[in-house]
Amino acid sequence: MKDFLFSVSTCAFQIEGARSLGGRSQSIWDEFTKRNFVIPPIGKASREINSIEVAADFYHKYKTDARIMHKLGLNAFVYNMDWTRIYPKDENYVNPEGIKFYIDFFEEFNKKNIKPIPVLFHWDTPLWAEIRGGFQNKEIQNWFRNYARTCFKHLGKYTDVWFVSDENSTFSRDAYLSDYLPPQKVGKWNFVNAIHNLNMIAAVTKEEFELAKKEGYISKEAIIGVDHDWSPPIAFSEDIEDTKACERYNEWNLELYLSPSIKGVYPKVFFEYIKKNNLNFVIDNLDLEYLKKNKLDLIGWNYYRPVFIAHSVKKYKDEDWHIPPQYDEELDIYYVFPKKQKYTKWNWLINPDRIITGSQELCKIYGASTPLMILENGMGDFDNKSEEMIIDNDRINYLSIHLQKVLEAKKLGINFIGYSLWTYCDIYSPSGGYRKDYGLVSVDFNSTIRERKPKLSYAWYKKVIENKGNEVFFDIDTLKKELKIILDEWDLFFK
Repeated sequence: MKDFLFSVSTCAFQIEGARSLGGRSQSIWDEFTKRNFVIPPIGKASREINSIEVAADFYHKYKTDARIMHKLGLNAFVYNMDWTRIYPKDENYVNPEGIKFYIDFFEEFNKKNIKPIPVLFHWDTPLWAEIRGGFQNKEIQNWFRNYARTCFKHLGKYTDVWFVSDENSTFSRDAYLSDYLPPQKVGKWNFVNAIHNLNMIAAVTKEEFELAKKEGYISKEAIIGVDHDWSPPIAFSEDIEDTKACERYNEWNLELYLSPSIKGVYPKVFFEYIKKNNLNFVIDNLDLEYLKKNKLDLIGWNYYRPVFIAHSVKKYKDEDWHIPPQYDEELDIYYVFPKKQKYTKWNWLINPDRIITGSQELCKIYGASTPLMILENGMGDFDNKSEEMIIDNDRINYLSIHLQKVLEAKKLGINFIGYSLWTYCDIYSPSGGYRKDYGLVSVDFNSTIRERKPKLSYAWYKKVIENKGNEVFFDIDTLKKELKIILDEWDLFFK
């Protein structure tokens, strides 16, 4: 990897569609969206749970999307893959149509000099696996082994950067400590069991990764990592108790989800949690040795926002907050939302300040030589699509200040190998359905062909890539002229 990777990221169940085509069966997300279908009023910043049967139809439009990304100038594309498409029936049957789709897709992107960066798992467990226990069943380690082995064998020649899983913290907390995400198996025992099996599939995958290298399926220089959605903490005040609250937060929200895969060890808070809650859960010493033996190479980091933390909110008033503080009973801390900060229309904090210091912390804990990559960074919004040009200036402002910090960190010696923004095109969002726009490219979800159209942010990223990140800020008139040229060239092969 000689060049810095300028990439975009997306996810199969959010973009791919064709959920009942090509030999594919159902996953926990198919079942969840059908059972919990809800459409709030138009324009309301609340959760929409909609059909993912077609989504943005990447399954049929990947060649169009490859042209669009090639025109953008990307040299990489992060894609959270669909386990169910490749293994739709059980752990043994490989769906020929499923693996062929990914071979064709990867080949197409390679022709355009765009490196596919696969993420093997992002929350979308096959329904057949969930029926048999899912991440509560230790056998999932063997089921995932077969899946990883198949991917390495057939897709290994197309890329030298891989990730096992994405956002394990959100998945484990919101699916096993709450019912926000499928499989909605709420319980503390389920939670710790899911965490351990997620860490074990990482180790299993690393073992298969090294075997695939020996067999010649993957290059000797290839690396594989885990992607974590760490929101770095900021002490709300200079009170030493707020600093201690941040330390408790990091033990639980950083080290618990990275240390088992990168260091090969669990932090003590995990065992303390098991003991405190009297959980009948014991980790075998063989598992602990296996984790140490099969450590991953690379850290992916989803940076959307930091989080302000206070140990108490008693001395503050309601008018101090943008939205009310949220109390974390387990850690005895408050997540607070200072009124003076900037927020998106979805009440997400806009603050890039912890990218540099956060990456320095990651280097201190996991080693300065460990490669880092921003795998997700983006802004959900309500884009105005009624005019000829989609002027998403707020998104450009957000992306510019964040990418600038990443490139500054790289200049300071942080081993950032790439930046991948979220996301390529408008997709289904687990937190906002189709009303939450994230893409550089608009998708007309009322069109049967899911027609694509570039936004002003597409023109922005194109110029950033052209100058290799040496300039990330451009005046709006320059970008509008660039977008006008792009739109004039946007023929039927880009739609």
